[in-house]
Parts: sequence; C-alpha cells; structure tokens
Amino acid sequence: MLKSKLINAIPFLVALLAIIVVLFALDFFKPAPEKKEYKAKKIKVFTEQTKVKKTQLYAYSQGEVKPQQQVEIKSQVEGHIVYVSPNLVTGGRINKGQLLLRIDDSDYKLQVIQREAKVAQTKQLLEKVKAQARIAQQELADLGRDNANDLARWLPQLAHAEAEVKSAKALLDEAKLDLSRTQIVAPFNGVVRKESVNIEQHVGRNGYLATLYANDIMEVSLALNGKQLDILDVPLDYFNDDYNSGISVVLSTELGGKLLEWPAKLMRTEGQFDTRTRTINVVAEIHQKNHLQQVIPGLFVNAKISGKSIPKATSLSRTTVRPNNMVWYVDQNDRLRVTQVTPIYRNNDVVIITGLPNKTRVVTSALLAPTPGTLVKAIKQSTTKTVKTSARDNNI
Repeated sequence: MLKSKLINAIPFLVALLAIIVVLFALDFFKPAPEKKEYKAKKIKVFTEQTKVKKTQLYAYSQGEVKPQQQVEIKSQVEGHIVYVSPNLVTGGRINKGQLLLRIDDSDYKLQVIQREAKVAQTKQLLEKVKAQARIAQQELADLGRDNANDLARWLPQLAHAEAEVKSAKALLDEAKLDLSRTQIVAPFNGVVRKESVNIEQHVGRNGYLATLYANDIMEVSLALNGKQLDILDVPLDYFNDDYNSGISVVLSTELGGKLLEWPAKLMRTEGQFDTRTRTINVVAEIHQKNHLQQVIPGLFVNAKISGKSIPKATSLSRTTVRPNNMVWYVDQNDRLRVTQVTPIYRNNDVVIITGLPNKTRVVTSALLAPTPGTLVKAIKQSTTKTVKTSARDNNI
C-alpha cells in the first residue's frame, strides 16, 4: 500500500522539481538591472530679470491749493454803500481796476471844497505877510538898522504863514484821498472768495467788505522728508525766482471719476523744519495763464516731483533684496548664487540698486535655507514696479 502511494506521488514530485528548476533558471539568467546615475531634484524658484537703464527718481507728496495773492478789502472811510458791482459776489470774476463798490461821497466832496477854501485863505494871508515883511525890511534898511531882530524883520510871521499854507494843503490832500477811497476798485485780475456788502449798507472805517484772490498763480505747500530732499538734490534754503527753470512737478486729483492734471514748478522751500513731523515744506507754483482747466483754492492734490536721474540702475521688488542688502540670483548654469548690492533708494514697493549686470535672473521666492551652488529651476515672474516716494518711505 505504501508502495502504491509512492508511485502515485511521483508525478507531483516531478512537477514540483520542474517548477523549482524553472524558477532557478529564470533567476540565474535574468538581465542585470540598469544602473542609473543619481540626479538631484531641482528646486523651483520664481525670478525676475533685471534691466539696467537710466532711472528717473520722483518724490511724491500731497497738499492743498492756495492762491499766491489774497487780500481782504476793508473800508477806509465811513458811509452808506450806493453801488455794488454785479461781479462782487462769491465766485465772481473781477478785472484789475474794475469798480467794485462806491460809498456815498457827498460829505467828502463838501469837505474837499472846504479844504480848498482854507488853502486859498492861507495863501492870501501868506501873500499879505510877505508884503508886510518886505515893507518892514525896507524901513529897517532905510533907518540903517542892520542888527534888527527876526521879529522886527517879520521872519517868524512869514514862516508861520507858510506853515499854515502847507497845513491847509495837507488837509486838502487828506480830503481828496478820503474822496478817492469812496470808490473801491479791484487790485488785480481774480475771483471773489467771499463778500459781505449790500446797497444802502452803512460801513465804518476798517469795516470788512470782501476777500479777493488772484487766480493767475496758485501755490501748493508740500511736505518732504530728508530722503525725499536728497532725491530732489536741492538745498534746504532752495529758492528760484525764474519759473521756467524751476523743478518740474505734476499735480493731479480725481474728481467725478476723471483724473485732472496741472503742470507746476517747484520754486522754493519754506526755510524751516516742522519740529513735529521732521519734514520741510516746499512750494510749487501753478501759472494758469495758458491752462484750459483752472485749479481753484481748497483743492487737495497729489504731487509728483521730478528728482535726480541715475544713469545705470536697476529697479527690483522690495522683497527681493534680503537683509544686509543681499540678493539671490540664478547663474547661467541654473545654480543659486548670492551677492551684495548697493541700494540707492527704496520705498514700500521697490528698491533702486546698482551692482547687478543686465538680464540677471533675481530670485523672488522665499527660500528657507538658500545654499550657493544649489541647482534650481527658474520660473519667470512678471512684476510691475513704480518708483515713487512719500513722507512715510523707509530709509536706505
């Protein structure tokens, strides 16, 4: 029976042996695995390409438009207002020499007549004293009294009469001046800012009538810090009386969804630092003679002031310049490199530097542990940079 079982197991054993032989043969004759060279995985980084070019720097500020000339018109004589020009209203346009209002001049005309009579009277008295002085001096000469005193020669009487004439003429001039002041004319071409006059209104001396401003030249006071002054390259006591040679400024504001702009010139500094803000004010003038769109007082405007120009500089995003003015860039072999640059100017958006060749691929990505020589894959990143400054800009 055992023999019978062994005979029956022979096919199974043969099959098992065949499988083992085949598996061994497959393992023995299998091809050797291909050896691959290990390649480090490249780190992907965003980059921006530098452009070395002439760079214009600007200083930015804000301010309120004010007229260069503004006067308060006050009455210099007393009386009732008998005429008011239709232009003497708030916002009215006036021309130099135009009659704005007239005060009743009846009393002042009478006063001129009285003073003219007084002048004639004093002149008559002077002539009489002169005649008497000549007679007295002739009589003294006939008597041979060469040592006669001044009173006998009528010299004090003559001086008094001449002084009376001068005094009368002075009073007449005063009366004529008061008469002329009953008519108030515009001192310049401009606009009525506000007024307080009515027909038959009684005004006293020094009574307020109106406020006028000349609209040919406007001014804007702009606060700048020390770094912005360095951008403009002007001294602290800068002053320029030639408008054409002033520093170019563009003033702008947005009204009703429209951007309005006016060309202006920086003409001077106000000559003192603000102890609270540590800034100094500069004054820009707007000459409006040839402007179609007029700027008016009280308008708040932004100012773009042209500063110095850098012949060869590069503008980078602020985040690309690392601590200690270090910059990461990708070389021609796609390896990470580190270099130090020289900042010329920086604000919250950009940094203007020198020291990088043109078309350098600067890394903008944040890297935890940048190691020089690391292989990287540069991905171009498009950026838009604006070079401008404000009073809150950081120092270099």
